[in-house]
Amino acid sequence: MTIGQLAKAVNLNIQTIRYYERIGLINKPDISESGYRIYPEKAVNILRFIKHAKDIGFSLSQVSELFSLNNNKYNTCSNVKKLAKEKVYEIDKKINSLNLMRNELLNLISLCEEKNNNLECPILDNLFKV
Repeated sequence: MTIGQLAKAVNLNIQTIRYYERIGLINKPDISESGYRIYPEKAVNILRFIKHAKDIGFSLSQVSELFSLNNNKYNTCSNVKKLAKEKVYEIDKKINSLNLMRNELLNLISLCEEKNNNLECPILDNLFKV
């Protein structure tokens, strides 16, 4: 399968696939006599794995680690579970941080709504205080 066919099969950009090749997430394909990259069918599953892992928040470094764990015959599910728990912890921290930002913005908006004159902006005033 050519890189174009592979990209279409997994709904990824060709440049993304080439990048994954460069960083070692997928093996370099064979090159045909005419110079085309020829990927094996298993490349579809590997790219779907990468895409799904990224969709649920894993970084490419973590995806590489997941591959490593998958290819280690001594691996236990607890190692993968540990990585997943670390990801959930990171996500929870981001959620908390986003909630704090949201609450601060809502407070600033309410200050702005309390003001009757448009000449002063409590939001800008507050931002300059920091």
